[in-house]
Amino acid sequence: MKTLKAASLSPNGAIILAAVFTLFAVPLRTFQYLNCLDPETGFWTVRDVTVPVLYALVIAVAVFAFFISLFSGIMPKPEFSKQKDTPFGVAAILMGLGFASDAFFCVRDIITTYNSIVPSEDLSLGYQLISSGTIGRCGQALFAVLSVVYLAFLAVAKLTGTALHESHKLLALSPVLWGVFRLLVHFVEPISYKNVSQLLLEICLVVFAMIFWFAFARLSSGVNAESSMWLFFFGGITAAFLGFVCALAPFILILTGKASLIPPSRPMQYVDLAFAIFATCALFNAMPKTVGLNSRDEFKEEPAPEVPGKMTRAERKRERARLEKEAAEERAYQLAAMAATAEDGTIRSAFEDTGADVAEVDVDAPNPGRTESFWKSVDEDDGEHFVVTDEE
Repeated sequence: MKTLKAASLSPNGAIILAAVFTLFAVPLRTFQYLNCLDPETGFWTVRDVTVPVLYALVIAVAVFAFFISLFSGIMPKPEFSKQKDTPFGVAAILMGLGFASDAFFCVRDIITTYNSIVPSEDLSLGYQLISSGTIGRCGQALFAVLSVVYLAFLAVAKLTGTALHESHKLLALSPVLWGVFRLLVHFVEPISYKNVSQLLLEICLVVFAMIFWFAFARLSSGVNAESSMWLFFFGGITAAFLGFVCALAPFILILTGKASLIPPSRPMQYVDLAFAIFATCALFNAMPKTVGLNSRDEFKEEPAPEVPGKMTRAERKRERARLEKEAAEERAYQLAAMAATAEDGTIRSAFEDTGADVAEVDVDAPNPGRTESFWKSVDEDDGEHFVVTDEE
């Protein structure tokens, strides 16, 4: 697969494309809430040109994110920076609050559904709990709570510049399992995915969010992180786009006082909006620096060493002379060191001038120069004196 990588292709292009498409898709989805959806059931009442346009935008983002992330030759390190990142830490807090709200609504629905179950000889209690999605909501609530705990560790780590969350590898999988149980709840709902667009969009969102959370867990835990970067960008870019489309449009309706247009069967999912914000911050935290949006030191590439060009004849002559000079100095240094070393390996301390009119230097000098004398310790009988001159 490495041979298929494009050296100049960066996942930043898919991030920018998704951001641009979001500016079109969110107003388009808001328009559909106002004019094309039944506020009681969430079914389509008008199928105009906005329907295929919205689905085309979703498909385009997913396809571009997949190919750009898969074949990108520009990827950051397969790990998250351990530097302090306040925006990412705040986004983790919002994500934790989103999971907490989802757990609260799941528990509320569980209690309501359980109280509404009527004992019957034909339908057992277990069958009614499974068919109503109550069992799925129990698992969804459980792993939402565990996800809150993991996001708390992550928030502290990013706000303080530590790696507190990296040691909780199993806990990092909680958002993935939360997505599994949420999908189970969606699939047992007796609603047509074709007619209820919000349900279809939420299912797509959960699928891509699970890809993102799985890659996020591997990156933060250091488990097979090398092969997870492209999944992180692919799932994160697509899921963040779908999160804004699914949650930002109803949130705008709530802010503008038109919450009555939101179908009761498909209420506002605050966890989806929190996820869109969190995934966006995570993508910007890890994105390469190729478009100038990330200048952290760990993403700065070291400049390649300069390769000298072809040398001229004069340059080769000077280079040869320099090498011969260094070799001569090295030989002289070795001879002087051998002369100053006793048979037992110790350095003799006595030195005697032979009378030569040259500068005296220590034999341990690292780079003795020309016209310098090197002294051997002189015993009673004889001594030796080594001199390096320009003629050597």
